[in-house]
Amino acid sequence: MNKGKEKCCYEEEMGYEPEEMECKPHPMPHKETETILNCGHAVGSPPLSCVFGPVLNGGSYGFQPIVEASVVLDTTKLVDPTVKIDFSSLISFKSCDENYFLQLKFRLSKICGGAPISLGTWTFEKSYSEYNGGMQAASSPSPQSNESAQETESFCFSWCECDDCPGCCRYMVELIDQQCYNIDFVVVSNVSLTALAVGEKKY
Repeated sequence: MNKGKEKCCYEEEMGYEPEEMECKPHPMPHKETETILNCGHAVGSPPLSCVFGPVLNGGSYGFQPIVEASVVLDTTKLVDPTVKIDFSSLISFKSCDENYFLQLKFRLSKICGGAPISLGTWTFEKSYSEYNGGMQAASSPSPQSNESAQETESFCFSWCECDDCPGCCRYMVELIDQQCYNIDFVVVSNVSLTALAVGEKKY
């Protein structure tokens, strides 16, 4: 009887024996990534004429910038976001002679509550000359007639930055310079401007 009683007491003691304590690290807070994609307001350009000389409305002639598109991006709820801007368009032009030159310069800038900040410039250039040593078009043959002299080409660029100071900014693409020779007209159309931001969500 004593042995049975001892066994019973022993089992009871084992049942109430405290479990070993384990040291577990506290879980790290979950970092959630957020993506913001905004499509901008596209304007484009009306037909621009430049047939009266090698340079018309060039920078030295006081060309007034033309806003092609703009988009607003608010990154205040992100931590150190990466921002990417994409611009695309179609540029159509018609030459009035076999020898021609066209150059359009675009500027990307942003406004974050103060003065505009220039972020970079990109240039579209097209030319042809039948004379040796003159301007050469890398991919375009000489136009055969006025009916076939009109051309349309795509023009696009991208820009990216790591933003240390998140905020609400307006990004804007402008046509800031135009130089041409023997061009009847040029049109910027099918304009698209998008802004993408990716970063850690702020709590």
